Amino acid sequence: MDYYREVASTFSNKTVFSREEFADFMRVRKPTLMENSVGWLLYDLCQKRIVERVARNAYRAYTGESTLKDYKTELSEESSGILEFLREQFPLLELIVWETRAYNEFANHQLTRNFIFVESEKLICESVFSAVREQSSHTILFRPDEKEIDMYSGDVTVSVISLTSEAPIDGHHASLEKLLVDLFANKLLGQIISRGDYAGIYEEAFSKYNLNSKQMLRYARRRNKSDEVRTLLESTLNMSSVKGISFD
Repeated sequence: MDYYREVASTFSNKTVFSREEFADFMRVRKPTLMENSVGWLLYDLCQKRIVERVARNAYRAYTGESTLKDYKTELSEESSGILEFLREQFPLLELIVWETRAYNEFANHQLTRNFIFVESEKLICESVFSAVREQSSHTILFRPDEKEIDMYSGDVTVSVISLTSEAPIDGHHASLEKLLVDLFANKLLGQIISRGDYAGIYEEAFSKYNLNSKQMLRYARRRNKSDEVRTLLESTLNMSSVKGISFD
């Protein structure tokens, strides 16, 4: 597209430029451009190595290899302790531990309370719950519903739930693809994170990390949330490349 060359030419002499500067540049050329499309135009430019992201809300003309990184989980001390304990107690069990503080990297509204999710094979889930309850001094809930989350959660709350088969995981950690889909699929997150933050979380995640959209949509179908995820990717965030993705 012509605007690729215009972007490269216009911003090549700037050390860095902001999303707002880019939005102003684009609206001169396309006055009807929607605000939620700006981020995905920037993402598209990053993918095509026209520009690169150097910091939050800071971009520059592409100067080298892509700055997109592979996502690595960083657990809190509480979550790390639970995971190590469960690995000792259930060495052969497929399980993961993740926490809502992971979303703080991407969300504008920071979460002050931390919800730790322990997901394990369904048949052994109750045994995992009993083990965690003996090990942790925090509030421990077993397959809680929204009402229980609202009534009983504390500053740190551990929820033991079943692990969905074929969920995209990385060893004993949730992949970023899973975290993004679970915003829609894990009904408890609706009590914790505002739905109004979802688009910003997706935009920030895709601007920083290598993500597999096909894997996301396959998992979203497993959770019966493919329509919501696809709509956010292709419509709200203007990620038209997902339209042709097959789930098969």
